[in-house]
Amino acid sequence: MKNCFCLFFFSILIVERSSAQQPMMQSTRDALNQNLTISQHNSSMLYGFDNRTSEIHGSFYLDPEWSVGTVRFYPRTISTPKGLVKLDSVSDVQMRVLLKGNDVEFNTPEGIKVISGTLIKSFTARKQNIWVKTYISTLEFTDESEKIKAGFFEILADGKVKLLEYSRLKIHQPDYVEALNVGSKDVKINTEKLLYITKGKEAIKFNAGKKDLYELMSDKRTEIEKFVKDNSLSLKDRTDLAKIFQYYNTL
Repeated sequence: MKNCFCLFFFSILIVERSSAQQPMMQSTRDALNQNLTISQHNSSMLYGFDNRTSEIHGSFYLDPEWSVGTVRFYPRTISTPKGLVKLDSVSDVQMRVLLKGNDVEFNTPEGIKVISGTLIKSFTARKQNIWVKTYISTLEFTDESEKIKAGFFEILADGKVKLLEYSRLKIHQPDYVEALNVGSKDVKINTEKLLYITKGKEAIKFNAGKKDLYELMSDKRTEIEKFVKDNSLSLKDRTDLAKIFQYYNTL
């Protein structure tokens, strides 16, 4: 299905120090609700919108629909034309994650506001009070392969060994050749879901096969094999895989 992807940009320069000339806003929510304008954008800015349109197949979002989130920020102070605000946390705010560029959009009474994902430590997202997903910044972990870009891991199972899911965009550019009338004229966007596990603060890519799973959980292999068999769990099903990690973390 073709979606219309419109980006509008306005930004607020982020600063690391306070200024005596500028009043401090009361909260992070106050900053989000201000009707502000901008001149440029970089990885440490809060920004908003300006017309630009292109047709695509797929989505640049982790989930294009709004979720109700509780967001925990890294401790920073941002400067706005209305004053300074110290980032802390905000709850019950509509949000969605833009994977391209690692930005997070907030739907506020004053319109959509956007902040760099590098300023967010973790967040939870829920829809219609049915399910809650928990995400944590990839910056909280080291990656020896250095293939994980700044973004977020979804925590599928928490504990001594975390099971994490990382969403990565794969963008296929048009390959249409007019002279031969072959190929596609469209930009195609897919989201690849990769699994990682943690060892301390290190995130390691994980292949969900029996060999790798039982090798990882070799100290409790007998119990894990019995748990998988008794509950008819499939390693190919991520919900089942999460149950196995959750069980292992209780042993």
